[in-house]
Amino acid sequence: MLTHWNKLLDTDCIVIRTGKYFVYPIFRVGYSTLMSVCDKQYINQEIIKLNQIDIMIRDPEERFVSGVNEYSRQNNIPVSDCWKLIKNGKLYDRHFTPQYMWLLHLYTYYKGLITIRPFEYIQQITTSHVNMSRQKTKVPICEDFVKIDRYLTKFYNQTVSLPDIVKSYKKNVLS
Repeated sequence: MLTHWNKLLDTDCIVIRTGKYFVYPIFRVGYSTLMSVCDKQYINQEIIKLNQIDIMIRDPEERFVSGVNEYSRQNNIPVSDCWKLIKNGKLYDRHFTPQYMWLLHLYTYYKGLITIRPFEYIQQITTSHVNMSRQKTKVPICEDFVKIDRYLTKFYNQTVSLPDIVKSYKKNVLS
Protein backbone atom coordinates (compact mmCIF):
# COMPACT_ATOMS: atom_id res chain seq x y z
CA MET A 1 0.00 0.00 0.00
CA LEU A 2 2.84 2.41 0.81
CA THR A 3 3.96 2.81 -2.79
CA HIS A 4 0.57 4.27 -3.76
CA TRP A 5 0.98 7.17 -1.35
CA ASN A 6 4.28 8.56 -2.64
CA LYS A 7 2.55 11.77 -3.78
CA LEU A 8 1.66 12.54 -0.17
CA LEU A 9 5.05 11.58 1.18
CA ASP A 10 6.86 13.70 -1.42
CA THR A 11 5.12 16.97 -0.43
CA ASP A 12 6.19 19.50 2.19
CA CYS A 13 5.29 18.52 5.73
CA ILE A 14 3.67 21.40 7.62
CA VAL A 15 2.89 21.85 11.30
CA ILE A 16 1.07 25.03 12.28
CA ARG A 17 0.99 27.12 15.42
CA THR A 18 -2.18 28.91 16.31
CA GLY A 19 -2.00 30.59 19.70
CA LYS A 20 -0.62 28.04 22.14
CA TYR A 21 -1.41 25.06 19.91
CA PHE A 22 1.00 23.24 17.60
CA VAL A 23 -1.05 21.10 15.23
CA TYR A 24 -0.29 18.81 12.31
CA PRO A 25 -3.21 19.43 9.92
CA ILE A 26 -4.58 16.51 7.91
CA PHE A 27 -6.87 16.81 4.86
CA ARG A 28 -10.56 16.37 5.78
CA VAL A 29 -9.70 16.86 9.46
CA GLY A 30 -9.97 20.63 9.67
CA TYR A 31 -7.02 21.28 7.34
CA SER A 32 -8.45 24.37 5.62
CA THR A 33 -9.67 25.85 8.88
CA LEU A 34 -6.36 25.30 10.63
CA MET A 35 -4.37 26.75 7.75
CA SER A 36 -6.63 29.84 7.74
CA VAL A 37 -6.10 30.58 11.45
CA CYS A 38 -2.43 29.68 11.87
CA ASP A 39 0.05 32.20 13.26
CA LYS A 40 3.12 30.37 11.99
CA GLN A 41 4.01 27.39 9.83
CA TYR A 42 6.87 25.00 10.49
CA ILE A 43 7.95 23.24 7.31
CA ASN A 44 10.01 20.05 7.00
CA GLN A 45 13.28 20.41 8.99
CA GLU A 46 11.82 23.25 11.11
CA ILE A 47 9.43 20.74 12.70
CA ILE A 48 12.22 19.00 14.62
CA LYS A 49 12.44 22.03 16.95
CA LEU A 50 8.96 21.35 18.39
CA ASN A 51 8.47 19.53 21.70
CA GLN A 52 4.98 18.17 21.21
CA ILE A 53 2.39 18.25 18.41
CA ASP A 54 -1.38 17.75 18.52
CA ILE A 55 -2.82 15.58 15.76
CA MET A 56 -6.56 15.33 15.27
CA ILE A 57 -7.81 12.00 14.01
CA ARG A 58 -11.28 11.95 12.52
CA ASP A 59 -13.62 8.98 12.63
CA PRO A 60 -12.12 6.84 9.81
CA GLU A 61 -15.37 5.89 8.08
CA GLU A 62 -16.75 9.42 8.22
CA ARG A 63 -13.49 10.82 6.86
CA PHE A 64 -13.36 8.27 4.03
CA VAL A 65 -16.87 9.22 2.86
CA SER A 66 -16.08 12.92 3.20
CA GLY A 67 -12.80 12.52 1.33
CA VAL A 68 -14.35 10.61 -1.56
CA ASN A 69 -17.06 13.25 -1.85
CA GLU A 70 -14.55 16.11 -1.73
CA TYR A 71 -12.33 14.53 -4.38
CA SER A 72 -15.40 13.97 -6.54
CA ARG A 73 -16.52 17.58 -6.13
CA GLN A 74 -13.10 19.06 -6.86
CA ASN A 75 -12.59 16.90 -9.94
CA ASN A 76 -16.18 17.01 -11.21
CA ILE A 77 -16.47 13.22 -11.24
CA PRO A 78 -19.55 11.36 -10.00
CA VAL A 79 -19.03 9.98 -6.49
CA SER A 80 -19.91 6.48 -7.67
CA ASP A 81 -17.21 6.62 -10.34
CA CYS A 82 -14.62 7.80 -7.80
CA TRP A 83 -15.56 5.01 -5.45
CA LYS A 84 -15.20 2.38 -8.19
CA LEU A 85 -11.74 3.70 -9.08
CA ILE A 86 -10.72 3.60 -5.41
CA LYS A 87 -12.11 0.10 -4.94
CA ASN A 88 -10.21 -1.12 -8.00
CA GLY A 89 -6.94 0.41 -6.77
CA LYS A 90 -6.78 3.04 -9.50
CA LEU A 91 -7.32 6.20 -7.46
CA TYR A 92 -5.36 7.44 -4.46
CA ASP A 93 -5.63 10.95 -3.06
CA ARG A 94 -4.77 12.94 0.07
CA HIS A 95 -8.45 13.55 0.83
CA PHE A 96 -9.05 9.91 1.75
CA THR A 97 -5.50 8.72 2.39
CA PRO A 98 -5.43 6.83 5.68
CA GLN A 99 -4.58 9.24 8.47
CA TYR A 100 -1.79 6.86 9.46
CA MET A 101 -0.04 7.75 6.19
CA TRP A 102 -0.06 11.39 7.31
CA LEU A 103 1.70 10.25 10.49
CA LEU A 104 4.33 8.51 8.36
CA HIS A 105 4.80 11.77 6.51
CA LEU A 106 5.31 13.67 9.76
CA TYR A 107 7.70 10.94 10.97
CA THR A 108 10.05 11.84 8.13
CA TYR A 109 10.80 15.11 9.96
CA TYR A 110 9.75 14.60 13.58
CA LYS A 111 10.49 11.86 16.09
CA GLY A 112 8.96 13.36 19.22
CA LEU A 113 5.75 13.29 21.22
CA ILE A 114 2.31 13.67 19.73
CA THR A 115 -1.06 13.97 21.38
CA ILE A 116 -3.78 12.26 19.38
CA ARG A 117 -7.02 14.19 19.61
CA PRO A 118 -10.52 13.52 18.34
CA PHE A 119 -11.63 15.80 15.51
CA GLU A 120 -13.91 17.72 17.86
CA TYR A 121 -10.79 19.11 19.54
CA ILE A 122 -10.69 21.73 16.79
CA GLN A 123 -13.39 23.59 18.74
CA GLN A 124 -10.80 24.29 21.47
CA ILE A 125 -8.42 25.75 18.90
CA THR A 126 -10.79 27.95 16.88
CA THR A 127 -14.42 28.86 16.34
CA SER A 128 -13.70 29.48 12.67
CA HIS A 129 -14.97 27.00 10.07
CA VAL A 130 -13.72 26.84 6.50
CA ASN A 131 -15.11 24.39 3.94
CA MET A 132 -17.93 23.20 6.15
CA SER A 133 -19.19 19.78 5.18
CA ARG A 134 -21.64 19.68 2.35
CA GLN A 135 -24.28 17.05 1.71
CA LYS A 136 -22.45 13.77 1.21
CA THR A 137 -23.29 10.83 -0.98
CA LYS A 138 -22.89 7.63 1.01
CA VAL A 139 -20.39 5.13 -0.33
CA PRO A 140 -19.33 1.71 0.92
CA ILE A 141 -16.22 1.85 3.08
CA CYS A 142 -13.02 0.45 1.60
CA GLU A 143 -11.54 -1.44 4.54
CA ASP A 144 -7.93 -0.88 3.45
CA PHE A 145 -8.44 2.86 3.88
CA VAL A 146 -9.89 2.81 7.39
CA LYS A 147 -8.51 -0.28 9.13
CA ILE A 148 -5.32 1.27 10.54
CA ASP A 149 -7.03 4.54 11.49
CA ARG A 150 -9.40 2.64 13.78
CA TYR A 151 -6.36 1.74 15.88
CA LEU A 152 -5.36 5.39 16.10
CA THR A 153 -8.69 6.37 17.64
CA LYS A 154 -7.82 4.19 20.66
CA PHE A 155 -5.19 6.81 21.54
CA TYR A 156 -7.57 9.78 21.76
CA ASN A 157 -6.30 12.36 24.26
CA GLN A 158 -3.11 10.41 24.93
CA THR A 159 0.41 11.72 24.46
CA VAL A 160 2.55 9.08 22.80
CA SER A 161 5.84 8.76 20.97
CA LEU A 162 5.37 9.13 17.21
CA PRO A 163 8.14 6.56 16.53
CA ASP A 164 6.35 4.04 18.77
CA ILE A 165 3.05 4.53 16.91
CA VAL A 166 4.72 4.26 13.50
CA LYS A 167 6.71 1.16 14.40
CA SER A 168 3.84 -0.64 16.12
CA TYR A 169 1.58 -0.46 13.08
CA LYS A 170 3.96 -0.28 10.14
CA LYS A 171 4.81 -3.98 9.89
CA ASN A 172 1.27 -5.20 10.59
CA VAL A 173 -0.79 -2.94 8.38
CA LEU A 174 1.32 -1.87 5.44
CA SER A 175 2.52 -5.28 4.35
